[in-house]
Parts: sequence; C-alpha cells; structure tokens
Amino acid sequence: MTSPEVDWTLTQLGSVVGAITTPLQRIDRDESEFFDDGIRSRTAELRKTNAVGASLADVTNDPVGTEYDHAREAVVGVRIEGLHESEFGYIDPGGSDGIPFSGGGGLVDRIRDALLVNRTYPDAGGTGVTYTGLRLVNESNQSSNYQDYFRHDFDIVFNGYEELP
Repeated sequence: MTSPEVDWTLTQLGSVVGAITTPLQRIDRDESEFFDDGIRSRTAELRKTNAVGASLADVTNDPVGTEYDHAREAVVGVRIEGLHESEFGYIDPGGSDGIPFSGGGGLVDRIRDALLVNRTYPDAGGTGVTYTGLRLVNESNQSSNYQDYFRHDFDIVFNGYEELP
C-alpha cells in the first residue's frame, strides 16, 4: 500500500509530465510500478522515457504537549533517472535532442520546482495529519559515476502534526 506522502509527491510531478517535450514516467517505488503504467526492464524503459520515482523512507512520531498528539516527520526518497540520447534516451546536455538533465530548465530543476511550489502546508497527510512544510535534503547527483546513465537522488522531509483520536 502506498503512502499519502508518496501519492502527493507523484501527483505534484504531473505538472512536469505535460510541460516538457520529452516523456517522463512517475514511478511508485513502494509498489514497483509506474504511477502511470507498468514497469518491465530498466534499460528498455529508459529508452522510452525519463523516470522519476518516489518511496516512503521513514516516518517519525514524537509526543507533543499534554494532548494525545504527535509531531510528525515523514521522509520520501526521490530518484530521477534518464539515458543519454546517444543510447536512444532523452537526456541531451545541449538540449537539441532531448532535455538537459541538470542546470537551468533541466529535468532535475523542473522536478524540484514542481515540489517546492507547494512547500508550505502541503496537502500530503492522511487522516488526522497536517503538514506545515517540506524541504529537500540529501541531494546527490550520481550521474558522474556513469557515462550514459543519469541519476539524481534527494529526500523530501515533510514536517507537521498528527491528531490522534
């Protein structure tokens, strides 16, 4: 079962799917499926589309005050992947045969912007959960480890409260 935080993250990225000229698939990594379709082979899929995946990494609840409520922090791991256009993918640093992976207007920046536009009171909580904000942490560009495969990881930290019955 997927979490409300992962669903919220993938839903926010819907605005990026329609805004770029190259294809982008959203993946619920907790369910090992594309948010929009099914997944089969990593290389074959990256030849069809760029990918962004989200997975619930951690949830922490701490008691608050004298009420039966919690301070809540949830962490969603995000992974952005693409394949260089020379390998029949959609990443082109020059932008003529695909989309740049990083830098102004690149895939990573567009995804970050789509998430940060709703960073105040994101509606990502389930029943009784209210988040007051989110931030992106632990950013790591893994692209330099590979020649034609591009990868960028970061975590989204949701901060808020949970009212318990």
